[in-house]
Amino acid sequence: MAAEPHKNDHLKYDEEFKKIFLENYNPLCNYARGFLNDSEAAEDVVQNLFIQLWERNALISVQNKEHYLLRSTKLKCIDYLRHRSSKREIILPEFPEKVIESKSEISEEDIEPMLLYFASKLPPKTREVFLLSRQSKLTYAEIANELGISVKTVENQMGRALKQMRQLLKAHHFISLIPFL
Repeated sequence: MAAEPHKNDHLKYDEEFKKIFLENYNPLCNYARGFLNDSEAAEDVVQNLFIQLWERNALISVQNKEHYLLRSTKLKCIDYLRHRSSKREIILPEFPEKVIESKSEISEEDIEPMLLYFASKLPPKTREVFLLSRQSKLTYAEIANELGISVKTVENQMGRALKQMRQLLKAHHFISLIPFL
């Protein structure tokens, strides 16, 4: 019976890891795509990150998992760009949690990927309207025409998107990104 609690602990970690993976995989791929401009490479980077985290049980002791995942993904993208030909990877333990979780200023090149990451957490229709407005630079009338909805619906969806984005950014301590909405 002594082995049973260890097995239960491992099952609990498995379920927690699966939940973290399901909640963050697509948003992290969007975030990585903002750096790499390559969907396949972004997915490879994020998959490799999760494999590395799984193999090392690296998420167990992390307090702010979402921030850790964002910083780790950014570092993996930088490493990918630097070593595209050799595919050398950054080993996560080289970046202690206290460094990864620091509330440093966000650089200009981080802004768009961060907004894409948080936009991916919006409901699908709201996200679609938000991205058509912000990324594709379409007017509300053009969005309404493209989606076959009224301009008023576009206005309502954008209002919801901006409100939810502000809430997400505040909740994750990225208040400095709010002016870029």
